[in-house]
Amino acid sequence: MFRFAMVAVAGLVMAFQAAPPERPRLTSHLEALTDDASAARTFDYIALKAEGADLGKLSDAVYMRTLPVPGGDRRCLTDAEAEVQMGLAAAIVASDAATFEDDRAAASDAWGKWGLFVEGLANGQVATEPPFSYISGRYAEAAAAADPRVRELLARSGKDQLIRRAFEGGAQIWGELSAGAKGRIDTLLSRQMCETDGENTAWLKADLAANGWYRISVFGDVPSRAAWLMIQHADRDPGFQQQMLALLQPLALEKEVEPWDVALLYDRVAMNAGRPQRYGSQGRCVARNVWGPQPLEDEARVDEYRASVELPPLAEYAAHMNRYCADFEG
Repeated sequence: MFRFAMVAVAGLVMAFQAAPPERPRLTSHLEALTDDASAARTFDYIALKAEGADLGKLSDAVYMRTLPVPGGDRRCLTDAEAEVQMGLAAAIVASDAATFEDDRAAASDAWGKWGLFVEGLANGQVATEPPFSYISGRYAEAAAAADPRVRELLARSGKDQLIRRAFEGGAQIWGELSAGAKGRIDTLLSRQMCETDGENTAWLKADLAANGWYRISVFGDVPSRAAWLMIQHADRDPGFQQQMLALLQPLALEKEVEPWDVALLYDRVAMNAGRPQRYGSQGRCVARNVWGPQPLEDEARVDEYRASVELPPLAEYAAHMNRYCADFEG
């Protein structure tokens, strides 16, 4: 069950990162706001909506600024960009200016609760309910690790998973939110996730260069899985992912890393390079309550490939993933 759940989380990320096929452009006024967080915070997005602007397309344009251009790197939203994106998205669902401000206040309160929760777990507070009970276990394993290297790895992996589980289970921390407030929280979580992934990638690159892989025969499967997960989330450094795939493929034959982990990394590298995936682990929501895989190398053989690395049939995996698409609106 643990492996299946982790595979599901890994398969979600491409859906979160899916982008519009074209690059929409911001107006000159909004372009200026993306360099001024204070002005972006006080801008009248409801008035912009009343003018008939396509707020959805403009919100997409903010996100698309973070995607790489030829010769560039993907990056996280800046403070100002996040403010613009939150304002545009919140205005789409707000009926009036008062609702917009109520949503902003509710999101601010929720984000404060989230910060206290994150700090508490990192300092030993125990969460007893899923999805955060798993994070408490990971932090406990980190605290108990005798090897400082493993301790740091598990703590970083715990934060990686903590943020991702908030998309699904955050309501138990901050309560039910309106669509406008939840949209703001999702933007803040996405930015926090992006920054955490970047920090983890930098740490892991240096760690593995100095010390080598967390071999299962030496460290056990938990550190191996934690290191793999951080590689899986290093999408802003595709060269590192490719390097790690080349390292891990022979180690899988030696049982020093789980074969299904390498399979998921294979799919991730292929998708990031614009190639079809082999195992069907990367997908997106295609309709409400319907998840579908991204393009496959060989659809007729996908279950054969999955069985070779001890993954369940694609139909079973897709049925499990459908629940993550309950709120999909197209």
